[in-house]
Amino acid sequence: MCGIAGYFSKSNKYKADRKLVKKMTDKLIHRGPDAEGQWTDEYAALGHRRLSIIDPDTKSNQPMVSHDGKYVITFNGEIYNYIEIKRRLMERGAVFKTDGDTEVIIEAYRMYGTSCMNHFNGMWSFALYDIEKQKVILSRDRFGIKPLYTVDNNDVFIFASEIKAIIAAFPEENIPNETCIYRYLSGIVNEDMDEKCFYKNVKIFPPAHYMIYDIRKHTKQYKKYWKADERLFHDKWIKGKNPVRTFKKLFESAVGLRLRADVEVGACLSGGLDSSAIVGCASKKYGRKMHTFSSIYTDKECNEEPYIRKVNEKWNTTPHYIKPDDYERNFTKYIEDLTYHHDQPTGGASLYSQYMVMKGVQGNVKVVLDGQGADELFAGYIPYYSSYISDLMDRNTFLSKCKAIKILTIVKKEWPDIIDAVSTDTIVRLVGLKNSFLFQNKDKIKNLKVKRSTQLFTDSFMERVNADYRNKEIQCSSKLNTRLCNDVLNRSIPSLLHNEDGNSMAFSIESRVPFLDYRIVEFAIALDGKYKIRNQWTKWIIRRACREYLPREIAMRKNKMGFPAPFARWLREGSSREEIAEVIYRFGDRNIVLKETIDQFYKAHINMEADYSDILFRFYSMELWLRASDDCEKDRI
Repeated sequence: MCGIAGYFSKSNKYKADRKLVKKMTDKLIHRGPDAEGQWTDEYAALGHRRLSIIDPDTKSNQPMVSHDGKYVITFNGEIYNYIEIKRRLMERGAVFKTDGDTEVIIEAYRMYGTSCMNHFNGMWSFALYDIEKQKVILSRDRFGIKPLYTVDNNDVFIFASEIKAIIAAFPEENIPNETCIYRYLSGIVNEDMDEKCFYKNVKIFPPAHYMIYDIRKHTKQYKKYWKADERLFHDKWIKGKNPVRTFKKLFESAVGLRLRADVEVGACLSGGLDSSAIVGCASKKYGRKMHTFSSIYTDKECNEEPYIRKVNEKWNTTPHYIKPDDYERNFTKYIEDLTYHHDQPTGGASLYSQYMVMKGVQGNVKVVLDGQGADELFAGYIPYYSSYISDLMDRNTFLSKCKAIKILTIVKKEWPDIIDAVSTDTIVRLVGLKNSFLFQNKDKIKNLKVKRSTQLFTDSFMERVNADYRNKEIQCSSKLNTRLCNDVLNRSIPSLLHNEDGNSMAFSIESRVPFLDYRIVEFAIALDGKYKIRNQWTKWIIRRACREYLPREIAMRKNKMGFPAPFARWLREGSSREEIAEVIYRFGDRNIVLKETIDQFYKAHINMEADYSDILFRFYSMELWLRASDDCEKDRI
């Protein structure tokens, strides 16, 4: 796991300069504290910061030049199946001088060309320079687990793992994107943004793509090397097979591959189904004594300690319990640091919990496994019931309608305050009467929603905003699979992976996500909804396939928390509440959101009229990000 950066000169304004690319990599030292390197020729400058995980020998430092001097690469990530690929390449005559995965990418490209990416099981972003052809291949993994940002203007093409590296060397790119600001403050924080980010000219390199950049002509060509294909995936992973056994085999393989490292591997443990299954599999299947890292709060609505202890006791782990409440007095300091590492305002206070967990990991292990992706792949959230019930209704048979009524009755009984998760249209189609027992709490729930009786944004800000996002929805054979597939590829997961990377790399920790092994994703996209939701059980196939790895209390859990934080309470009575309030009200001076609107939300929350902690956190986080941006502007001047 590392940080990469570089640029290709187009004019005399920027020469390929080691000092300039070092200025970029110096901003990435947290991503790679173990080694650094720069490489230049007449037109290209490549830089690297290394976190040594596989083959720590200095021969594997980067940028790495091939044994014959034809290629040079700067690479961030891990190719988990590098041993198997290397074996096949050596059988065909490939020569290696190192024992790591970086050189495997070079030799795989030499052997297979750009189709080499189809052979990789891993997470990555890399720039591979074919010196003879004067072409550079930029690539990012299928789901965007590892970040990559680019800027392309008349003078230079720039790339880096983090935006701060770009701004450090090219400060003129420090221009906020007002459309992203609008969407964020409006509560749209998990939507695909069509390669746009919070800086106007900086683009997010698209997952599952590679780009060929021609140094001589200064042209670029993007190509997609992987796409969601439900029918193809069905024939590949589902047809003629037992889905439960297939999933178990894929899950065990994914965990096993991600245990490959020349350093110790631990796990984040929330006490939920996904992280618990990973800890259980690593412990039983692979005989590992795991270090586990968990967030513990005293607040009942945030406390998963009983479940966490069950997992740790079952597998005799080495547990680490992090108590973020103990550090709440320095909350603003930590959120400032978190915002710096994310290069953008953050999605919610729960990131503070994850950030503190990663802080607790530092100094114990260099690699952790995490359960990211399972909820979006296998319908772990209650609102997914809506899509599944709608699918049952679309079948238009008596049996499917009876099944839909049964599931909806269970949802109503188990989660009475979540009835809005199932659409009004679906309920009306199902029972035919709006005054049915299913609507008993509906009006009450509606009244709990935020009422924005005053204008949110200032007129001058709205005049400058132009929302121009594309709809890239992928269509599958069912409403449930369509929703899940788009959450994985276009909505929730891209944002969550950004958070995962930002929080872990802030402390030089490599985070690996077994559920986003591409084989599991392909399997899940093609899997019938009945294996995802069954009666009251979400993620049914995980519960079934991973029974031996889960304490019964975990396997039978219906609720989930993840890494929550009691920010609503901290706003009212926390030791840092005055400092938080100062930041929130200072945001009103930006002429983005009306001051009276900020005051209305804050006072209503403090007086316990309603919980407005989500929108207040967005004001708070946005102000901290803009302050960081202001500091960059001062440095530029």
